[in-house]
Amino acid sequence: MQSIRHRYGRLAIVVLSLLITMEPAFAQQGLRLVVVEGAGARNVVQQIAARPIAVRVEDAGGRPVSGATVTFTAPSAGPGGDFANDTPRLTVFTGDDGIAAARGFHPNALTGNYQVQVRAEFQGQSAQAAIAQTNIGQRKGHGKVYLIVGVAAAAGAAIVVRERNSSNNSTPTITFGGAAVGAPHP
Repeated sequence: MQSIRHRYGRLAIVVLSLLITMEPAFAQQGLRLVVVEGAGARNVVQQIAARPIAVRVEDAGGRPVSGATVTFTAPSAGPGGDFANDTPRLTVFTGDDGIAAARGFHPNALTGNYQVQVRAEFQGQSAQAAIAQTNIGQRKGHGKVYLIVGVAAAAGAAIVVRERNSSNNSTPTITFGGAAVGAPHP
């Protein structure tokens, strides 16, 4: 009787070891979305985003899922934008690495925070995620700064030229390159 218990005990250990090391058919199934790029992005209004919005689809074991359908959806009103297909919705498939990317996203003209909704589907399973983004206004050019610096430089040059000319002549002259600007001669 003792040897039978011993044999069954060994068999139980072997079976448990196999169940632990193998992925049984009844293991937890499900998809998971991992945001790869785009979280917290600050997009300049009406300019194509520098980086794509990308997610990786994984199975319950953390392995990439190839061939999953992934739909990216930007808000249809308020701050948001359109994808490369000129609509706020884009559907793509994951590659062998499990990654799906929405390239060519171009924000609309409205500034503010919003979320791009992402839904992945594969063999009757699904997962969802929301990726927070912000549309920011275009930066103003440096035109005023250049104008002020230019005027200050011209005024400084006029003073220098006037001081040089005061010993020779009473008419101030400003020289730029080969051209001279000054008061008309009588």
